Amino acid sequence: MRSLALCGLLLLSACGGNETKPSNADPTSHIKAGYRDIFGSTEKFSAVSADEGQAAEIGRSILQSGGNAVDAAVAMYFAMAVTLPSAAGLGASGACIVHDAKTRVADAFVFAPAAAPGPIKGVSFSVPVAARAIALMQIRHGKARWEFDIAPSEKLASLGASVSKALARDLAAGGASLNDEARRIFTRNGAPLKQGDNLIQPDLAATLSAVRRGGGVDFFQGNFARRLSDQIAQLGGSLPIAALRDAVPKAATPPSESDGGFRVYVAPPPMAGASALAGWNGGAAPSTAVPTDSAGFSGLAAIDEAGNAAACSLSMGQLFGTGLMVPGTGMVLATPTADGTATSPVVIGNPNNGEVRFAGAGGGSSSSAYATGAIARATIDDKIPVQGALIRNAGRGGYVNAIACPYGIRSGGATCQTGTDPAGFGAALVATER
Repeated sequence: MRSLALCGLLLLSACGGNETKPSNADPTSHIKAGYRDIFGSTEKFSAVSADEGQAAEIGRSILQSGGNAVDAAVAMYFAMAVTLPSAAGLGASGACIVHDAKTRVADAFVFAPAAAPGPIKGVSFSVPVAARAIALMQIRHGKARWEFDIAPSEKLASLGASVSKALARDLAAGGASLNDEARRIFTRNGAPLKQGDNLIQPDLAATLSAVRRGGGVDFFQGNFARRLSDQIAQLGGSLPIAALRDAVPKAATPPSESDGGFRVYVAPPPMAGASALAGWNGGAAPSTAVPTDSAGFSGLAAIDEAGNAAACSLSMGQLFGTGLMVPGTGMVLATPTADGTATSPVVIGNPNNGEVRFAGAGGGSSSSAYATGAIARATIDDKIPVQGALIRNAGRGGYVNAIACPYGIRSGGATCQTGTDPAGFGAALVATER
C-alpha cells in the first residue's frame, strides 16, 4: 500500500503526560531559578500540542505506539478534520515543516489555496489538496504504516467524537453559515451541537476509509475523486478530476535564519514564513487582538525522542470555509481568501548534528504565524518556560501550540516542555514517561 501510494504521488507530481493547564505562577520564575544540571541528560522526551484535545490524544498515542513525530502530525491532522472541521477540514490549505533527525534536513510541504474552476452558486471554493500533501509528507518522513496513522480518525468519525469546547465555540460563532448538509451533521433540533454532544459523521468516515485504503491517491484520481467531482457538479459548481490531479503540493527546502548552529525554519512563499520570522526577530506585531473563535485557522506540532519534529499550520480561509459540505463525503469546502496563505509553522533544528529545539504552529488568527515566531524566541533564546510564555502572550495574535527544548532534545531532554495557549481550547501532552 505504501509503495503504491508513493508511486502514485511521484507520478502525478512529475507531470505519559497530562494536558497542560494554565498557572498563575510567575512566567519568568524558571529563568530566575536557572536551568541546572542539564547537559549530558539521558532523559527522553516526546510530546504533541494541537488546537483540539482529542486530536492531541491521538497524536500522543501514535508516539507511544512507535510512530515518529511525522506520524503523530499526520494522525492529528486527520483527527482534527473530524473534531475541528471549522479550522482543519479535509479541504484546508496550509503548510507543514519537518525536521528529520537522521538525515539532518528540513522539508516544507505547502498546499496553498487555489480556487476551483467553477464556484458553487457564486461561492468560490478551494481545490482540496491537503490530504495529498500530508500523504507526501508521511511517505518521505513517516515511520509507521499509512493505515496506522489514518485509522484513529476514521474510528472517531464512525463511532462518534465528543464535541470539544473548541468546536462548540466555532459552531456557536459560525453555525449559521452552514448549508443544509452541514446543518444535518452539526445541529440538533435546529440548534448547533454543544460541548459534550456526540458527533457521528458516517460520510466522513467513509471518506477517511478511502484515504486509508488508497494511500491518499484515491482522493485526487480514484473513485472518491470522481464522486467528489460529481457531487460538486450537482451543487452547481465545477471541480473536474483534472483540477484535482493537477493540484500538486509543493515540497521544498524551507527558508531559514541562523540561530547559532541551528536554523529557524519557516514556510516558503506564498505562505507567511516572513511573518513568522518577523515574530522571531521582534518586529512590529500585526495584531494584538485575542481571537474569540478559531477564525478558520489551526495548528499542531510534535517532537519525538529521536529528535524528529513536525508542525503544521492550517486554514479554511475563514471560519468553516465556504460553509458548504459536499453531500456523501462529510467534507466542508474551504474558501480561497487572502488570509488562506497567512499560515506558517516554525521548527528550529540543527543541520549539522540533527538536534531539534522547537516545533510550533498557531491558530485562531491570520496573525498566528507572527505569534508562533515570537513564542519560539521567548522559549528558546530567552529561556522562558513554554507555558509561561504562552500565558504572557494570552492569545494575542492567535493561539500558539509549542514544544520547546531550549538546549536541544539530546543535550537537555529534562528541560523540554510543551504547551498550548490557555486562551484557546487545545491540549499539550507529553508522550514519554519522565
